[in-house]
Amino acid sequence: MVSKKRKTKKGNVLSVDLAAKKYEDNGIAFVSYRGRKITFPSTADLNLGGKPLAWDFAEALDRFCTNENVTVLMLDGPQGWKSPKTKIEHMRLCERVLNTPAKTGTIGNVKPSTTLRYIAFSINLFHILRVDYGWNLLTESWPDQSGKRWIVESFPSSAWRTLGLERLPAKSKTKTKQIKAWRRDLTMMTGYIIPNDISHDQLQAAVVLPAGQALAQGKVNRVVLSGMDPIVKRSGDVLEGWIVNPTLVGK
Repeated sequence: MVSKKRKTKKGNVLSVDLAAKKYEDNGIAFVSYRGRKITFPSTADLNLGGKPLAWDFAEALDRFCTNENVTVLMLDGPQGWKSPKTKIEHMRLCERVLNTPAKTGTIGNVKPSTTLRYIAFSINLFHILRVDYGWNLLTESWPDQSGKRWIVESFPSSAWRTLGLERLPAKSKTKTKQIKAWRRDLTMMTGYIIPNDISHDQLQAAVVLPAGQALAQGKVNRVVLSGMDPIVKRSGDVLEGWIVNPTLVGK
């Protein structure tokens, strides 16, 4: 059943640094559409535990978003597969532009092969949220479409760069003092109020929030889109899509 949309002009933003192995590895960040104080709900707060299941995660995310008037939901994972019609090999256009470590090929094909579970989980999550809960995949014409709930693909590693900051090292290579240093840099750049004691996953979820707020506020010049419009096949499969990054340049 499709969730009822709240008839509000502006909505809030939720970002998920997606993980497919354990719910507790998902970093979640929430901010109001004009707010500066970021909160970090846990998957336990969403009544989720055990091994992640796309159906359960989608239901919990939609419920939270409905309760908190979230109209921009950002997920750090692919929304679709590569179109066989593009000339780029082994990956989507957005992944080529941003040089993502995981490459989403044509349906069922990924590089490296160890990322198949994560990629399939992400695509399935996007699908369920779109088909069963009424979320919309972002298109280039988004500024002209009011009243929609957008589900948006993010890539935190590139968001650091588009904000003019050094990229946060990989989780396995990041020490606590580095997380504190990158948190400080993000707060200075954005004006966000972020708790001192946060995880790598939560910080990755937070860095893309300026893009979500720009979408919620209709500020076209504050986002950078990489890729192409998503293609929805008759089968229901989605191909390509945009990855959205924030920029503080422009009004």
